[in-house]
Amino acid sequence: MEDFTEKLINDIQHAIIKQVKQQNFIDIKYDERKKLPSGFIEKAWNNVDWDSVLEALKPEMEKRICNSVIGAMEAEIKTDVKKLMCVSGVRDKLRMEVYPKLMKVLDREED
Repeated sequence: MEDFTEKLINDIQHAIIKQVKQQNFIDIKYDERKKLPSGFIEKAWNNVDWDSVLEALKPEMEKRICNSVIGAMEAEIKTDVKKLMCVSGVRDKLRMEVYPKLMKVLDREED
């Protein structure tokens, strides 16, 4: 059985771990917080080098635009293929002509 000291140490450790997990081990009262000087945000905003911001954003934006375009193209192609495959004559012709050629290509890739 734990004695008083061990139990106290254990409880203190659990209390500290709980505070750290909750990130409330530093408690600043709302009315005691420091306020930014008047106009600070506006001055900071005006001092931003927006050309640098745009340059930093450019690669990510290009990547997202490309992904959007590719996604839209994939959706269009899927829709077109589904429409073609709904026509039995087209579907049968594809099976007779394209399927054997596709299998030859796939067989060559396995070699």
